[in-house]
Amino acid sequence: MNTSSVAVVVLNWNGLSDTIRCLESLKAVAYPDCEIILVDNGSTDGSVACLRSRYPQIVMIENEENLGFAGGNNVGIRHALKKGANYVLILNNDTVVEPGFMNALVDVAESDPRIGIVGPKIVYYHDPTKIWSAGGRINLFTGVFANLEAHDSRAACHGVKSVDYVSGCALLIKTKVIEEVGLLDKDYFLYLEEADWNFRARARGYHSVVNCDTTVLHIAGASLRKAPDLIYYYFARNTLLFLKKHGKWYHYVTFVPSFTARWGAIIMWNLARANYGRCKYVLDGIRDYLRGHYGPHS
Repeated sequence: MNTSSVAVVVLNWNGLSDTIRCLESLKAVAYPDCEIILVDNGSTDGSVACLRSRYPQIVMIENEENLGFAGGNNVGIRHALKKGANYVLILNNDTVVEPGFMNALVDVAESDPRIGIVGPKIVYYHDPTKIWSAGGRINLFTGVFANLEAHDSRAACHGVKSVDYVSGCALLIKTKVIEEVGLLDKDYFLYLEEADWNFRARARGYHSVVNCDTTVLHIAGASLRKAPDLIYYYFARNTLLFLKKHGKWYHYVTFVPSFTARWGAIIMWNLARANYGRCKYVLDGIRDYLRGHYGPHS
């Protein structure tokens, strides 16, 4: 039986029903030393009072404003580090977990000291036969971040495999890795911050892996339900930010034309369909990158 302590950080932002579903599934997790840290990211839907009343045993931290995925989770991570946890599990509030998933992740993490980050196979909540992500690949020459096995059959992925990054939807990281590489980069605010975290860990010699023999269900897109087109802003800007942080001069030789062609095509496609808001988000993202404006979209 595993004896390492795990702090589970769940971030809530106006997502009461999703968060309750997630916390209820965590009740059934068969792990001996696990603390749940619920961080509220400036919710305005009354979820804080409801969650405090319903889960008095859970550590709950309230942020006065929405700090984004990175900033909000960092609050919980700092608490976990102060408490001396051996692992931190970042878990989206729009997930449902299996009872044995945490044991399965910790077992893999402890099987090799070079493994720093572990994730599960993530499948769609509304269609569990299909994979949402089984880790990802990063191509610095093209600026493409791709979820592996996406939309493939759940049965097609099994065993433990090495990846470039584990999705922040469900990510187990050793606290000693956090102590070496630092917290999530709040400049990203939303999207690609976990890829950056994995990349920094890899630079220190740690591996990122996915255990495809355990599964987490995910309601994809819950974080942007009220403004789904904002994804265009964050991916355009944060792709450029990622390359600025991690790219070498030779990556830009192919990255610049690839980025221009891909996002130019996205703009043209949306212009043809009168999706002018999406076009503006892309251009805003590129503009804010050039201005050095990071954090939330203003």
